[in-house]
Amino acid sequence: MGLKRRISLYLISILSVLALLTLVALRWDSHQKAIQLEEVEARGDLRRLISTFQARELELSGTLKSWSNWTGLFDYFANRTDKFREAELSVQAIAVASVDFLALLDLSGQLLDVTEVPGPNGETPATEVIRKDAHHYPAYVRLSEAASGCGAIQAQARVALVCLSPILDSEGGGQSRGYILLGRWVDAQMVRQISEVADLQFKISTVPTLAMGAQRSAAGEQPFSPEAVQILTHDTHLELHYPLTGLSGQTIAEIQMTWPRQQALVANRSYAATQALVIALIVTCGFLLVLLLDLVVVKRLNQLRRELGLIVDSKCWTGDVTVSGQDEIAALAGYTRGLVAVVHDQVQELQKLSQTDTLTALPNRRAFNERLDHLLAAHARQQLPAALILMDVDHFKKYNDTYGHPAGDEALQKVAHGLRTTLRRELDMPARMGGEEFGVLLPGANADQALATAEVIRTTLQDMALTHPANPPLGVITMSLGVAEVTAADTATSLYRRADEALYKAKNTGRNRVVLGD
Repeated sequence: MGLKRRISLYLISILSVLALLTLVALRWDSHQKAIQLEEVEARGDLRRLISTFQARELELSGTLKSWSNWTGLFDYFANRTDKFREAELSVQAIAVASVDFLALLDLSGQLLDVTEVPGPNGETPATEVIRKDAHHYPAYVRLSEAASGCGAIQAQARVALVCLSPILDSEGGGQSRGYILLGRWVDAQMVRQISEVADLQFKISTVPTLAMGAQRSAAGEQPFSPEAVQILTHDTHLELHYPLTGLSGQTIAEIQMTWPRQQALVANRSYAATQALVIALIVTCGFLLVLLLDLVVVKRLNQLRRELGLIVDSKCWTGDVTVSGQDEIAALAGYTRGLVAVVHDQVQELQKLSQTDTLTALPNRRAFNERLDHLLAAHARQQLPAALILMDVDHFKKYNDTYGHPAGDEALQKVAHGLRTTLRRELDMPARMGGEEFGVLLPGANADQALATAEVIRTTLQDMALTHPANPPLGVITMSLGVAEVTAADTATSLYRRADEALYKAKNTGRNRVVLGD
């Protein structure tokens, strides 16, 4: 019998014994884990359901904002006319706004007006509750940090979402003249719509409420509270309960969600035995393979790990992987070598991109500053002449306002192309400094040469005749340029400042010109 067959026979025999010994214990363990996982998933689904439910509250809050900052309603409190009420506060008017009832209160909580869309039998349960409890509502708003709040009310075994806010003028300011309350019933249609959006089944059950005077918290948005979730476990499903709070923070109803226990049912039938066998096989095979195949597998993998670790730790990505052979580990080593090569190339490319402006393909300000530092250091050592040119496209904001930012980007690309074609010397460095500002470093150029180069740049751009009606008198894109010659006392900051002052002077003396800095 060959070695492969003997090892297989030994493994099968040992696995069978261990599987029988661990089957019972692991069956119970897997069942408990399934229950825990179900509860985690059920809580997550409940949270998603609550978020979908609260979205309806946000819709109502958005409707309330437009009403509470309505100048017409603000004025109505000062001059209550039947014409305004019939036109804007009628049953038809609030129905158009997808609101089931509306109430207006003065600053003391006195109910001034209430409108409710009647039920199928003409009932108006919300009106009765509001008449009874209206004097409590202003206190809730005053306790709210947002000066408004949303919650729920219970009326005749029905639940409604309500939002309450002070009434201000259209600017959201001024002294409030009263309060407005909007409500929408949590009816079968809303429950069905939320169930379809969340793909979860639930219902609303009312519970006895606290007295309105037993206020526990201010009105406002109630975030999801995992501690408030109650879970009842049944054989085939989980039943989750979550409180729905009223304006004063008291529980007035419960959201009851039914969540099928699919994982537990599957685990009871087959998961435990399969899990036990698989775990036993994996653990045992792993232990035996470590003993039998250490030289063939582990040693070579450790070698690969050490070599790859050296490459990663060095961060130079130039090391080599020496593991060889004709098996899967050798193939992995080959892929590793390829991956290291790709990372090396990408690091080089990223270094290049970090110094290149993506729009114009010119060097960016970072690359420009690095070159400027080298130029100043060379000047300090050898006293070689050098100069800096800073330039701005004239009235470029007006160009963007006229043609839009895509056209502005295209114009900047053309300006960059003009710079590249104008600067012939290899050491000259154009760059985009940001927005419509560009810069040029001219090693070996004195002030007169820098002025001449700047004038060539200016005339080249002007001759390109890129239409710009908002840039009189020529009506084409032009540039203002400031030139500064490097001196022994210069730092990068002082050189920039002198060039920028020259640029500022060019702009203030008519634009489309070159000015030499002091």
